[in-house]
Amino acid sequence: MAVVDRPLLNTDLDAVFDPRSVAIYGISERTSMRIAENMTKPGVPFYGINPTKTEACGVTCYPAMADCPGVPEMVVIGVGHGRIEAAIDDVLSVDGVKVIVTPGLGNEAGRDGPPISERISARVRDAGVAMVGPNCMGIATPGAPSPWIGSLHPTFVAGPVATLAHSGSIGEILVSLGPRVGFRTMVSSGNETVVDAADFVAWFADDPETRVIGLFLEAVRRPEAFEEALRRVSEAGKVAIVMKVGTSEMGATAALAHTGALVGSDRSFSAMLRHYNAIRVDDFGDWIEHLEVFGRERPPRGRRIGVVTNSGGEGEYFADKAEQAGIPLSLFSEGLRAAIMDEFPNFLHVGNPVDCWAIDDDRVVFPRVFQMLAESGEFDVLISAIDHSYWLKGTERNLATAIADDLRKAVEGTDIFPAVVGVTTADPPVEDLQWAREHDIPILKGSLPGLRAIAARLNHTPYTPPRRDVPADTPLAGAGALPEIDSAAVLADHGVPYVRAERCASPEDAAAAAERIGYPVVCKIDNVAHKARVGGVALHLADAASVRAAAERMGGSVVVAEQASGGVELLIGAVRDPEHGATVAVGIGGGLAEQLDLVTAALAPLDDAGARRLVDSLPALGRLLGDVPQGLIDAIVAASQMVAEHPEIVELDVNPLLVTAERAVALDCLIVLKEPA
Repeated sequence: MAVVDRPLLNTDLDAVFDPRSVAIYGISERTSMRIAENMTKPGVPFYGINPTKTEACGVTCYPAMADCPGVPEMVVIGVGHGRIEAAIDDVLSVDGVKVIVTPGLGNEAGRDGPPISERISARVRDAGVAMVGPNCMGIATPGAPSPWIGSLHPTFVAGPVATLAHSGSIGEILVSLGPRVGFRTMVSSGNETVVDAADFVAWFADDPETRVIGLFLEAVRRPEAFEEALRRVSEAGKVAIVMKVGTSEMGATAALAHTGALVGSDRSFSAMLRHYNAIRVDDFGDWIEHLEVFGRERPPRGRRIGVVTNSGGEGEYFADKAEQAGIPLSLFSEGLRAAIMDEFPNFLHVGNPVDCWAIDDDRVVFPRVFQMLAESGEFDVLISAIDHSYWLKGTERNLATAIADDLRKAVEGTDIFPAVVGVTTADPPVEDLQWAREHDIPILKGSLPGLRAIAARLNHTPYTPPRRDVPADTPLAGAGALPEIDSAAVLADHGVPYVRAERCASPEDAAAAAERIGYPVVCKIDNVAHKARVGGVALHLADAASVRAAAERMGGSVVVAEQASGGVELLIGAVRDPEHGATVAVGIGGGLAEQLDLVTAALAPLDDAGARRLVDSLPALGRLLGDVPQGLIDAIVAASQMVAEHPEIVELDVNPLLVTAERAVALDCLIVLKEPA
């Protein structure tokens, strides 16, 4: 085969998910029974390659690839590490193979595994063939030939959720979840030596059958390609739900700026996800609930949530969890409350959630209350907060099923989003799950995980970020840490205002500058990072004598600046992450910035919408600011544009940035430029 160049992304992967012909190289009853069963589909030619057999696992065998009556698009390598190189050479000797799946070369290969893997991967890449693995479980796609080495239960059902997991055991968990989540496919990508997560994500972005993408990642092997894949997902109007394990912070002990110490590699990874409108979760249960909610076709139209339950205590618990999830429940209108109580006089109180237990006949009160809530026009989301545990029997089981159907009937013909959310995390009965899939209604396990997933979908809006490949501006003069006045001048030129300030060479110059600026003033030692740590800041100086004294104590070379007050002190900064590039951060500023560690980050550059999304991602900022001032948004956008246009900026720190309703102004700042090579 001719050697081909590899593009940034390989999206020629149709044969991975729907091969028109398949083969197992080294097929045998001892090792291949389950995978052969998974790969057998009517109408799809299936060849076995085994020189010692004429038939295995119900498949006709041939001695070598050249002997097959047709060329299989997909070949699974079923031989051990001692024979795999010869097998790969034989597979590549024929034209027409599009994908190789290599489950082996894991721990069983010992020290021989890595060098063998490197050699076969180079040959496959050079041939322009895709390879899944090595060291993977394979691919499971409902309804298609599935080169999956584990068992596939009939409850692994088709749906819009495409998933990829670096962990084979996580893949096994996913294909064994039951029929609650419907899967487009499940990819166990293993060591990803030829085709990696970026390639698969890009394919999912283009796939019309994929609505939501679930990623369980241990590493991102090609950050640039992964970013481009996420961009395609965002532009396609889809969403990636990402769980990443094995996180570690980039060493920041040598950082000069607060931002460098606060924004490490894991936070930069979160920033990259946020930039491309992906969602990161940190808990496996939350991940599954997010996949279930985002996999539903009907989106919520708004945030007004009405809840019906059969327990006062569970209702109070549910309301607490809704507030914790960031979607607090609102009270019913007085008119709706009165209408419900008029129709059902046994209600002593109608709250949200509304507890219908023992108010009237179950087959009267529950359907009627749901109907009244749906017809009121007060709700965008209606929830049945009643458990559907598999272990419920008899009356309780029948009641839960009936009430869920009451919800379905109430929202039928409306654009209200329905959901069933149970307190427990027990699996619902299969029949209930099948009902839920038929009617596009999520059944969620656990009040808080379920509500977090609903909140995430309520908060998620389509957004296509600005491109990051902006042209570089004229390089800034200097190297290393710039003095504050010089840093401030650069920031002001790029749209981040700075307080009135002057550089002074002596105590007398400082006193004269204070008179021009107007008291009170601040006196700061010049050309030192982290001035407060060395006693280099004097605040609230109200006369010339105090200014002279402060300047003398600091050695005479100082900066005298306006003493601004009022407002909220924030931090805006940027770092250049080694994997994800320019990253801008905003958070709580002042002297406690690093101790509080209340900061959020996004990739630069940002537009106005991106800056607002960044601020919204840190709820503490909203509590401090109330309405977000436009001045803060303008400063974030300006700082992000500056660091994107100037690759020579290693770190940027504006701390504090004083934010009021009228303006956002830098009180202190630092720019660190790249040292000459």
